[in-house]
Amino acid sequence: MRRFFLEGIDRSTKTAELTGEEFVHLKKVLRLGAGDEASVFNGLGLELMGRIESVGARSAVISIEGVCEGAKESPLELTLLQGLLKGDKPDFIVQKATELGLTEVCFFTTDRTVPRVDGEGAEKKLGRWKKAAIEAAKQCGRTTLPKITLAPSLKAAVEGAQAGLKLLFWEKKDAAGLKDIFTGKTPASVALLVGPEGGLSDDDVLIAEKAGFVKAGMGPRVLRAETAAIAAAALAQHAFGDLG
Repeated sequence: MRRFFLEGIDRSTKTAELTGEEFVHLKKVLRLGAGDEASVFNGLGLELMGRIESVGARSAVISIEGVCEGAKESPLELTLLQGLLKGDKPDFIVQKATELGLTEVCFFTTDRTVPRVDGEGAEKKLGRWKKAAIEAAKQCGRTTLPKITLAPSLKAAVEGAQAGLKLLFWEKKDAAGLKDIFTGKTPASVALLVGPEGGLSDDDVLIAEKAGFVKAGMGPRVLRAETAAIAAAALAQHAFGDLG
């Protein structure tokens, strides 16, 4: 069954009208027509299934037949605090974070962060990241989109993080191994902190530690920021969530 994103639906919805990019995808890319099965989800945990009733020049109407049951959300509330990266790397991180069941992705800037965004630039990036999350959710079966935010600083990001276990990933030798950190713990929520391309400075680490973050190592190899983010998320989901 083909899935489409549509805000504003609820359990009382009888017909759903697709317009814009979702309509173009239905008609031009998937070439679906009247009678084909389809579902719509609102990004807040609800998915409705039905059949396409009509396909017009600018919109398609889906007749709703029922609610899709079966939770695909992780029991672990998992947040990634990620130093803003260059190019389309944030899009990649949002995509994979959505697939891995993360609850939130918060990008932040530091003195070592190369990209700088504010105003309209920030709004454009947030819109692009939401689109990446929607596409990933359509593919992986999630009905809830992760919350995606852009914090003005690392300090704001870590002070806003509420979690039972808070980890900052640090490539230096004084970081504890994840096996040791995870042993005996059963947190309902975890926050992961990963720096930008230039890594976290000593001052950054002190700010994070004051906010309750514990230094964690990822093994003997130095990982790229985007690799560390996805690996850390997968390990946390395996240890405390629903991965594996």
